Amino acid sequence: MRPITQDKMDKLTIFMKNNNIDLIYIADWESARDVNMRYLTGHIMDANLIITSGGETMLLPWDVDLAEDHAQVDTLVTDKDSRHNPADYVKEVAKKDNPVIGVNLGIPYRYILEIKRKIPGVKFFEEPHKLADTFRNLRATKSPQELEKLIEAGKIGNKAINDIRKFAEEKDGTENDLSFLVMKKMREYGAEENSFPSLVANVTRSHMIHCHPSAGNSKYSENGLALIDYGARIDGYVCDITIPLSFGKLTAEQEKIKKTCFKAYEEAIAAIEVGVPLWKISQAAVDVIEAAGYHMPHGLGHGLGLTVHDSPGIRQKPTEPERLEVWSEVLIEEGMVFTIEPGVYVKGLGGQRLENDVMIRNGKVEVYTNSEPIEI
Repeated sequence: MRPITQDKMDKLTIFMKNNNIDLIYIADWESARDVNMRYLTGHIMDANLIITSGGETMLLPWDVDLAEDHAQVDTLVTDKDSRHNPADYVKEVAKKDNPVIGVNLGIPYRYILEIKRKIPGVKFFEEPHKLADTFRNLRATKSPQELEKLIEAGKIGNKAINDIRKFAEEKDGTENDLSFLVMKKMREYGAEENSFPSLVANVTRSHMIHCHPSAGNSKYSENGLALIDYGARIDGYVCDITIPLSFGKLTAEQEKIKKTCFKAYEEAIAAIEVGVPLWKISQAAVDVIEAAGYHMPHGLGHGLGLTVHDSPGIRQKPTEPERLEVWSEVLIEEGMVFTIEPGVYVKGLGGQRLENDVMIRNGKVEVYTNSEPIEI
């Protein structure tokens, strides 16, 4: 399935024409992944992609068989020489002197140097951040087909919640044991893989935003505050869930951490409505957390799609003049999918983060994952 719809493809070509871009060149390889490859073609990984200002797509894959199974492009280049020398192919497609080529921000510089060597008069679009923003804006809303894939991933993540609860109730096993259990169960439920390595933290590590290593050999069910942050991927689409857990009798401060986190979550969910600026949802959660004397060291949420951190981002409205100059307000609209994940963390006491996935579908707010606090 090629996720991008034709109307969004048209928006991309309009952007190219308005900025006098003749070609867009995208590279997706192990050293530098670009989610737009799969978004624009359906091809899974490892390829070069050329898009003309007329909307024609040409894919130069490493694995031709994989591309034949998944890619939806105008031209699938199977010739070995062309696939191994993409700059030569770019030169052939350009068919003009001094072509203007747009590249995404993350492209390795060696690709640019090779194209310059093969096409001496080439010019590169000098505002690549605008192209990157265009891609992000296109991916910020999902088609009905994409929404169904995201719901499917969420269902798999939901099934693992009972397994996590049972593991916690047994009060036996390490962080790694829980990580391996969740990975195994999600595959049994149909996931192709984890969205990311599960973050499993007992009370000694749950104050970290992203604990390192992602799971260890310490006992998981130590008295205090713990969490697990995990997700499932199916057909490329992901979910992202964090379950806050608590074991045994907590101190008064630990109870306050819990209650503050959960109240912030409730206020954020209540603030979601079509047409509301995303930053106001973040503000609703931050107001609760800061009123309790804490600080949330990360954004409230992020988009979900073919990558765990997609558009849109949900964070505070900047206050610095230089950041406000480049900041633009984003309103909640149909087809958006994002996480809501307020967190409160205190070193020495632990932390709590409650995260669920939300989509706007048919004008309604749907919380389609089922994370909730687990108390043992």
